[in-house]
Amino acid sequence: MSPGLEILQKLREEHFNKETERLLESHPYLKAAKDGTLTLSQRRAFAREQYSIQLSDATSFAFLAGHKTFSPATLAGAKVPDPVKSSASSKEESGTTADLFQFLLGGEVYAAPLLLAYAKSVGLDGEASLQQSSNVNSDQYLISAKAQAYPSYWARLALSGQRAAGAAACAVNFPAWGDMCRRLSEALSSNSEYGYTDGANDEGLAFINFFASPIEDLDLMAAAIIEEEGTSYEELVEPVRLLQEYEIMFWDAIFEKR
Repeated sequence: MSPGLEILQKLREEHFNKETERLLESHPYLKAAKDGTLTLSQRRAFAREQYSIQLSDATSFAFLAGHKTFSPATLAGAKVPDPVKSSASSKEESGTTADLFQFLLGGEVYAAPLLLAYAKSVGLDGEASLQQSSNVNSDQYLISAKAQAYPSYWARLALSGQRAAGAAACAVNFPAWGDMCRRLSEALSSNSEYGYTDGANDEGLAFINFFASPIEDLDLMAAAIIEEEGTSYEELVEPVRLLQEYEIMFWDAIFEKR
């Protein structure tokens, strides 16, 4: 096992990660979804918060991939820039590995229209229904500081160029996010109350299903960056712990939107 993979394994064994898994396993948002009691407001909150998170995360991933001028107003129709030439991209060309953040950027852009399909399934048709108003006194939905702490931390990692910290956080956090999406998809598709007549294959669930799918070679891509940066285990613990806590805060925030 390579040094980077050993670090990831050790991070997953940390108490904070086990506690994150425990809290997500019993999270009330998923319990309500399974019971058929998840409200329309709570389902819409998922779409509205994710719309802002996606745009922010895509910009952060682009920055970490070397695309410092990538800042579209919307991901709809956005073009993923070509990989920046680096030692990592040289490895990609030789077939060893791909740059993790270039890969993640492509995923966010691909998923953007899928989120619009989910939003439409809960009565939010078009991007205008998801975008924030400049009038804070309006009746429009206001995104939650608690939910947006997650992408805000990614922006912090990106701005400070912490590629290794971001890579480690991805490797530990994304499986947790993916498992929540998998369970959410199962709950929504198996309850007729939510209206997904095509079950798990309903186009309204494509966004959730996309992120529910495990990322092939995630650990290898993350480990490659950790080793390239020469970052120690001790330097990675705090960023990973914080991102896991922000993951819980996201689900707490949308559950509160009853």
